[in-house]
Amino acid sequence: MSKFYITTPIYYTNDVPHIGHAYSTIAADVMARYHRLCGDDVFFLTGVDEHGQNIERVAAKKGISEQEYCDNISAQFMSLWKKLNISNDYFIRTTNERHKAAAQKLFRVIYDAGDIYKASYKGWYCVPCERFFKESELLEGNHCPIHEQAVEWIEEDNYFFRLSKYQDRLLKLIEENPDFIQPESRRNEVLSNIRSGLEDRSISRSSVKWGVPVPIEPDSGVLYVWIDALSNYISAIGYGEGSDMMDRYWPADIHLIAKDILVFHAIIWPALLMSAGLPLPGQIFGHGWLTKDGKKISKTRGNVIDPNELADEFGTDAVRYFFMREFTFGSDGISPGDHLSTGSTAIWLTIWEIC
Repeated sequence: MSKFYITTPIYYTNDVPHIGHAYSTIAADVMARYHRLCGDDVFFLTGVDEHGQNIERVAAKKGISEQEYCDNISAQFMSLWKKLNISNDYFIRTTNERHKAAAQKLFRVIYDAGDIYKASYKGWYCVPCERFFKESELLEGNHCPIHEQAVEWIEEDNYFFRLSKYQDRLLKLIEENPDFIQPESRRNEVLSNIRSGLEDRSISRSSVKWGVPVPIEPDSGVLYVWIDALSNYISAIGYGEGSDMMDRYWPADIHLIAKDILVFHAIIWPALLMSAGLPLPGQIFGHGWLTKDGKKISKTRGNVIDPNELADEFGTDAVRYFFMREFTFGSDGISPGDHLSTGSTAIWLTIWEIC
């Protein structure tokens, strides 16, 4: 029996789930089910990312605690996956104490390796992305290239990860292993990014309170939400606990993600694993976006479509089949909303085929 460990991104709980989340999760579910049919020992992980500045602001706006807000949104993700017949083996939440302990251990291991230092940071930050951008990456008027909203200028003292130290190792890894990042267009994008020069990255946030405390200096802030989130792939299988699950399933065979978080998964995550002395995942696959009116489906843009409504109207099997049939996997795809609004019969044809 071979093992097969597949992960989805952990979805940000700044709002309710939409069809972009459903697309990634259904695709991962199809692969997990295929490998189970082949007789493989499968571990299928999905879950939610519940920390960060965005959650602080959304919860404050609603007048409730961050935990109460996350509990509500996380329950909606779990309910949707049940409705869509998702066969995940574990649902991780980054507010779980088990996850927090593993994320802090990863930080300590990298710190002990000499790859974390403290410094001042100044830069442009997109709160919905929870991501710093170079000025050259921004749209006109200092707007986020993904959400097209204004970014914020942030100055704070943070801990940094020596990402630049791993530039040559990452380049060699990707050049010598063509399948490590797929599809090829994503691989080329990552190679271009690395060749242009890697800079050290902030690994903590001193101005944010809602998150995992920095273990070596708790009063200095919390782990940067992306470092916290990336560690879920090992915290879910017992990293730092002496669990046999870590030996059994790590490294992951496929990290399935959307293309907008490619840099974190294809550059920062492998470098963190190298620093921690852990094996690298077998493949990182960055699929395309679902689009509506030519724009990415996004909670921030307000053009989301509720997958619950699609499942209620057309049935779970039809929705699952539609997502896997209609799009070239890896490329952007037109959402069901655009199909319906333009008079397409795609979903109805899907139902006819199933019947």
